[in-house]
Amino acid sequence: MSLPFGFINGALLAGAFALAIPIIIHLFHKSRFQIVKWGAMHLLEAVIRTNQRRIKIEQIILLIIRAAIPLILALCMARPVWKGVRKLMGETRTSTIILLDNSYSMAASRAGTSNISLAKDEAERILNEVPRGSDAQVVLMGEGGAPLLDEPTYDLARLTQSLKPLEATYGTATVPAGLDFAANVFGQMHESTRNLIVMTDFQRVSFEATEDAEVGQMLDRLHKLTIPPEVTFFDVGTEVKDNVAIESLDYSRLMVGIGQKIQIRANLRNFGDAPYQDLRVYFKADGKERSMAQIRLGPHEKGQVLFTHAFDTAGSHVVEIVADADPLKADNSYLASIPVRDKIPVLLVNGDPSAEPLKGETDFAEIALQPYSSTGRVALADLISTKVIRTENLDAKDINASAVVMLANVRQLDAGQLKALEDFVRNGGGLLIFPGNRVDASWANASLFKDGKGLLPLGYGALAGDLKEGAPSVGIVSQRFDHPALDLFNDPRNGTVSDAAIKMWYRMKEPASASANAPTIIARLTSGDPFLVEKQFGEGRVIQCAIPCDADWSNLPMRPFYLPMMQRLSIYLASTVFPPRNLEVSKPLVAFLPAGDAGKKASLSLPDGTAREVPVVKKGERGVIEYPKTQQPGLYTLTSPSGTATHFVVTPRDANRICKS
Repeated sequence: MSLPFGFINGALLAGAFALAIPIIIHLFHKSRFQIVKWGAMHLLEAVIRTNQRRIKIEQIILLIIRAAIPLILALCMARPVWKGVRKLMGETRTSTIILLDNSYSMAASRAGTSNISLAKDEAERILNEVPRGSDAQVVLMGEGGAPLLDEPTYDLARLTQSLKPLEATYGTATVPAGLDFAANVFGQMHESTRNLIVMTDFQRVSFEATEDAEVGQMLDRLHKLTIPPEVTFFDVGTEVKDNVAIESLDYSRLMVGIGQKIQIRANLRNFGDAPYQDLRVYFKADGKERSMAQIRLGPHEKGQVLFTHAFDTAGSHVVEIVADADPLKADNSYLASIPVRDKIPVLLVNGDPSAEPLKGETDFAEIALQPYSSTGRVALADLISTKVIRTENLDAKDINASAVVMLANVRQLDAGQLKALEDFVRNGGGLLIFPGNRVDASWANASLFKDGKGLLPLGYGALAGDLKEGAPSVGIVSQRFDHPALDLFNDPRNGTVSDAAIKMWYRMKEPASASANAPTIIARLTSGDPFLVEKQFGEGRVIQCAIPCDADWSNLPMRPFYLPMMQRLSIYLASTVFPPRNLEVSKPLVAFLPAGDAGKKASLSLPDGTAREVPVVKKGERGVIEYPKTQQPGLYTLTSPSGTATHFVVTPRDANRICKS
């Protein structure tokens, strides 16, 4: 017959024998006394007889208390449990959280059954055995934690049903963050008995030694909750020995035009001990297979595969590299969203217009940016389309309709124009600034530079050089350029920047000491002064030049490198795709739409195939969509109210840490 109670730490009951210590001490001291005859003793005998019984009772009580202290302490440390309480009181309702590992490695299988399937089966079994009237929640551990339902529920059948479509597609499992998330969820639950069950495959990538201290801290936090839960770790994993992963994609971040070839390099890594002699790697564009390559990958080796592709339509496109490797499919592919433009709209703000050909401030720049259209040839050959306006006609509508704004010898801007330009760049636009003889340097330093807080990368200093006939000139330092806007000049066939002859230029005020957010000097003059300077402003970029874009101060417009330089600067500035289309998990998905779409609904397709309606909210001169719940990696497709599709790709924070046993 089993007893209705037991002890969790029965070995500690041995400490109960410590109750003998106060009894032994009592008996030892009880016998140590002497009888001394004293003449006046008869006077106290009556008092002693009266108090003797009370004194003995007090001594017995004191002895019992002293002996009970070690006995009670031993019983408490042994943690007694009453086994028959549920039979006496009925099934006790509980608050249960299942912290479920849904990372990539859970897609590994044994005997044809994946780890995630085993975990879902066990989770379903546990939920079915939870006492009636209990509340529960499933927290997904992939990428730091996310609840399966919006809040804990008493509808356990609904929770079980929500588990069924779950797949292992959530990057890596961050155990400390998952435990922390679960601790917060317990604050929304109501029952006095609480359980936390952690289901994972115990892959090393999810339980790194560097995170042991954090895991310990989170477990300590759980134990210190007002109602601490019982924590159980449940191993549902199988060791992954062979795994090939596509770690990343490398491709030009400059804007891509129709028919323009783009090279995409896939970086692969073999994490296992088995070699792959002829591993097939496929390239897909918009879901269609375009080409295939083979690569040899030895044990623990890295390799690269290069693909070239040209898009024949403008819009949002998706490329995918797929390796025909191991059964762990989750990391055998890599996606990227690539926007393709029919035209890059560049707004030229002419601060010194002229009716004479090639005398206006932006005439040479306009020809360089769209040479075919300017000469009456095939307009479709130009990737860039230009619009020229005078300074007084500049407004927010024209600014926001452009990818890049060029200020050419602009004297000043009014407050409204300056704010519209700042908002444009802050939200991802590009700004190219050329000075000239009409520029008000004092205004530019006060309103554009603003002690380094404004749009202008560097403040204007004094003019240098001389326009007189026979006066010496300076050139542009010829070097190996690392900047994307000028790296094409590393090939002499694209022109040589050292051919420039510059008679006059603005010196720029460089900071005395470098800082983390200091502007970048892209190119210098042979005088040592900056020629091109770049600055990040919000999500956009600004490039400042030391000379005008016309031929007043230099011979640049007549040099062969002028056309590719102007085009490359504009394309580079237009290549800040903001809001970004390729995101890390948990980063909000943001899209800009026309202001006329505000108040309408857009449709967002998630990686698991479900769809969400998201509202378009008006902010400033545009409609804006924000969707924060991007914990699931994969392809998100946003369809605007007008029917235009935009693709977003969400990848794990550290995609090369998917599954390393």
